[in-house]
Amino acid sequence: MVVFLHTTVSVGAVFKHSGVVPRWFGYRGRKIAIQEITYSWKEKRGESTFLHFAVTDGTTLYDLSFQPERLSWHLEAVEDT
Repeated sequence: MVVFLHTTVSVGAVFKHSGVVPRWFGYRGRKIAIQEITYSWKEKRGESTFLHFAVTDGTTLYDLSFQPERLSWHLEAVEDT
């Protein structure tokens, strides 16, 4: 079941020359360690760019988005497997 959230979250990420790589994020008072980025894509909304990351902690699939212009992260959706 997919739950759409679009909620602001704290994310620990590594910024490399090739781009940004999320490593963990906070959700429901827990620190979720990202085991794998399963897919990533870029989206344009008007003048804004959003980088999306489908990530998993090994059990649950999450959709994180990063807006570089605002340096903000959002948890867009959660899917229990």
